[in-house]
Amino acid sequence: MSLFELVVISISLAMDAFTVSMMYGISMPKGNIKKQSFIAFYFGFFQALMPFLGYHLGCVFSKKIQAYDHYIAFIFLMIVGINMLKDAFSEEETNYNFKLLDLTILAFATSIDAFAIGMTFAFLEVAIYQALLIIGIITFLLCLFALQIGRYLNNKFQNKALIFGGVVLILIAFKTLLEHLF
Repeated sequence: MSLFELVVISISLAMDAFTVSMMYGISMPKGNIKKQSFIAFYFGFFQALMPFLGYHLGCVFSKKIQAYDHYIAFIFLMIVGINMLKDAFSEEETNYNFKLLDLTILAFATSIDAFAIGMTFAFLEVAIYQALLIIGIITFLLCLFALQIGRYLNNKFQNKALIFGGVVLILIAFKTLLEHLF
């Protein structure tokens, strides 16, 4: 597999994490580069971890996981998306602040498809550690950029941006489910 193909795959895998990172950025009223770097790193780590696991587990669990991975991602994304909408319409302060558990759930849910990619890497004889490094770095950089976009949206649109974020997560949840059902 060429470097160009790995970069394209990495960008494709990072798109859900990019969107979720943008939602995190919406919830951050102040620029906290340490927190932003951690969030971007966390998504990059999961995007690299899942193909690693998929690569090493190969086909042993592929059929079992493929049968219900979309349901898991759907449920996790729906929960966080609905919570964002609920917070947007509550009368309390609308500064939505994710916890580490939320971040872990979202990082896992947005990287399930990377697990399947890892399995295909085993069959294509891809240099796995090079691929993991590229996936992790690209996801990190895109998520860091998305956090900045989200901060900009928050400053411009405040509560409406939080509603947008919740709706986007719910739409990603339905997209994930429908892609696997049809």
